[in-house]
Amino acid sequence: MFVTGLAALYMSHRGAIYSMAVFSLFGSTLALSLGGIGILPAQLFLAFFAIRAFNLAGGKTLADAVSLDKPGFWLLCTCVWGVVGAILLPRLLHGSTLVYPVDRSSKDVLLQPLAPVSGNLSQSIYCISDVIVYCSMYAFLKYRGVYRTLANTIFLLAFLDVIAGCLDIVFHAAGIDAMSVLKTAQFADLTGEEMGGLVRISGTFSETSAYSGFTLPLFIFCLNLWLVGYRTKIAGALALATGVLLLLSTSGTAYVGLAAYSGVLVFSRPGVISRLASVRKQRLGVIGACVGLLVVLYVMLFLPGVVKALSDFFDTAVLSKAGSSSGVERMGWNAQGVTNFFDTYGIGVGLGSIRTSSFLVVVLANLGVVGVVCYGMFLGTSLLTPIPAGYAFTERAVCYAARHAMISTLIVASASAGVFELGAPFYIFAAAAGALSPRMSRRAMARGRWVSQGGS
Repeated sequence: MFVTGLAALYMSHRGAIYSMAVFSLFGSTLALSLGGIGILPAQLFLAFFAIRAFNLAGGKTLADAVSLDKPGFWLLCTCVWGVVGAILLPRLLHGSTLVYPVDRSSKDVLLQPLAPVSGNLSQSIYCISDVIVYCSMYAFLKYRGVYRTLANTIFLLAFLDVIAGCLDIVFHAAGIDAMSVLKTAQFADLTGEEMGGLVRISGTFSETSAYSGFTLPLFIFCLNLWLVGYRTKIAGALALATGVLLLLSTSGTAYVGLAAYSGVLVFSRPGVISRLASVRKQRLGVIGACVGLLVVLYVMLFLPGVVKALSDFFDTAVLSKAGSSSGVERMGWNAQGVTNFFDTYGIGVGLGSIRTSSFLVVVLANLGVVGVVCYGMFLGTSLLTPIPAGYAFTERAVCYAARHAMISTLIVASASAGVFELGAPFYIFAAAAGALSPRMSRRAMARGRWVSQGGS
């Protein structure tokens, strides 16, 4: 890890981007432990990632990522409010409400009076790390060719993710627990389970929901690049591979995410990036609907036993999830989170004070009204600002795909996330989504840093 980090300081900045993304794949691997706080590989590499960005672009460009007219400003406001709240609110509001705490010192999640816990420290560190990831990636993206580098990086990450998923299936079939060597972090290990005769794919993660939550944005990113016509062969192949693994994962999170995103896809406008994208989207919808209908009719007419098996499987994976003991527990967390919001009169209980089962409730209960407004502005300005037409096709295509990857991350997080941390890939996508200046023309780009080589 340290050798890779030191090498990143002297190699091309593209190597640092590749390394940061690849390390994020190891979401259940412990790289370092500090006083009970587990440091994952991506979090440890972040120090080298940020130093490389500073050496390349300087502090002014890093600071520009959070200037008043940028989406990053609202992310910074969220971080400041979150960290200050994590320090002060559990102490000022001590005992004023009951919470399900994020506390590594306690193995059981039980209602307790609001008080400072380890989650306040860990989530504050993660929140600051997210801002650093965002600013560093923003600085890298100001150099020529880095949007293309980012696309290649996500292609590599998706390929490695597919390999990990396939190896998980093969090792499970062979009765070998080889993937456990990568799962050393202090998370509940739910690997090796089956549902309906299928292995619950977890790849390099501790459970299938974490794997599907990581894989879905990669699938969406590749799918949208295929739609707009950017490197269609590799983007299409990786979208197909990741999509198949999501369907085979037996993860309710994956199925809910795919279903919810299909609604987003219907109303999406890839034609703003490429004229052919709208035609490709229509063909995809028609062919998908026809093939799906034919498959359904064939199975219903000639394979009635399969219909019952699939029905039982879907009921177990999705419909019965809310009625299971785990589902009831998680709904209880969310209900208590909303109660905490009202008990504190909309102030929130402080970042990292409580555990929920929905990112929406996490923001509401932890950060209160101020956090909801700040983070909502960050998401709104990142996702809704028109993509400038003056940039080259690669920049616009990757920016568009990154925005949709962000949306898919938010969908699955809203269905299952228990804490504020969304992972480094989300903020890498967010930087790509918001780094194109709406005021920069082609002529300005030709004169500015955008066309500088920035090779080392």
